[in-house]
Amino acid sequence: MREPTVYVVDDDPGLNASLAALFRSVGLKTEVFQHPQAFLDLPQISRPACILLDVRLPGINGLDVLEQIGQLGWTAPVIMISGHADVVMAVRALQTGARDFLEKPVNDTIMLQLVQHWIRWDANNYVCEVICDGIRGKLEMLTERERSVLDCMLRGLPNKAAARELNLSVKAVEGHRINVLHKMGVQSPVELARVVGVCPKATHNPMNCGRSVHSGSDGPAVCNFPNRRCGPMPAGPPALRVVARR
Repeated sequence: MREPTVYVVDDDPGLNASLAALFRSVGLKTEVFQHPQAFLDLPQISRPACILLDVRLPGINGLDVLEQIGQLGWTAPVIMISGHADVVMAVRALQTGARDFLEKPVNDTIMLQLVQHWIRWDANNYVCEVICDGIRGKLEMLTERERSVLDCMLRGLPNKAAARELNLSVKAVEGHRINVLHKMGVQSPVELARVVGVCPKATHNPMNCGRSVHSGSDGPAVCNFPNRRCGPMPAGPPALRVVARR
């Protein structure tokens, strides 16, 4: 995994310098952008990461930038910051995908705690995204008939029951089962269930496995990889001047 990175998008040079010094003092790589378009023009962002995004930016509202981040498919957590916050603005930011909404000025200790909290979340979530992407790639290799047989296998149906449900011969079902196991890279139905179970979304519809961007309705990627549970973490450390949190 790459070095954790904090992206600061704010048009205040003084604040940018202060935040960069703060994060770098604890070993966090920091990239600063005074112009939001320069940030949006990046081909990709490094992960794990946390994005600090000001609401008032030159030529564009920070909330519009937040929407564009979602459209780009960037799932790193975003903390919105503003010196002129209100409830309506905070609610819109959280609905659009921000993880926290803070009012300036923010205590350095609190800011550092929040950023480190969300970087830990993103590090965990990024690993799960990679795992789920690999599983999704294997699922996409299955034919429509093989996906139907996979569904029967995950529901624990014997070959005869699956054959009746799919209107196939038992021999045909057996052949599809072999293909499913081979394409998924497993040796048994038990191992198959364990692999597919890494992404719960695959249980009901194998093709739904994978990640979703913040602007989507399903939230971040979720997986049950051993010792990992991706998705929303418990609320971060109590913060002064936290206007709202999702």
